[in-house]
Amino acid sequence: MTLWQSSLQALALSMGGMTALALAMDRHYAQLKPLDEVPAAHRMALRVLGFLLLLAVWLPAIRSWSATVSTALVLGFWSLGALATVAGLSWSARNFAVAAAVMALLGAVSCLW
Repeated sequence: MTLWQSSLQALALSMGGMTALALAMDRHYAQLKPLDEVPAAHRMALRVLGFLLLLAVWLPAIRSWSATVSTALVLGFWSLGALATVAGLSWSARNFAVAAAVMALLGAVSCLW
C-alpha cells in the first residue's frame, strides 16, 4: 500500500466520521430531515458510527507510518475531515451526507482489503 492510498483512506474515514458526528447534532440533522430534534436512537447510532470511523483512521496510518508519526497524522486527518465537513454541510448538506457516506464505506472496505 502506498502512502498516497493510505492518505486517501484516512481522509475518507475522517470525513465520514466527522460528518456522522455533525449529523448527530440537532442543527445539522435539521438540514437533512424536517425534524427539530434528532431521535435518540439516530443520535446514538450516529455518535457511535462517527467514533468508530474516527478510530479507524489509525488503521491505514499505522500500516504506512510509525506509531508516533501516524498519531500526529491522524490528528491532521481529523482536522482535514472536520474542515471538509464544515464546507460540505454549508454547500449542500444532503449531497455531502451521501458523498461522505460513500467515502466512509469505500474507506472502510479498502482498510479491510
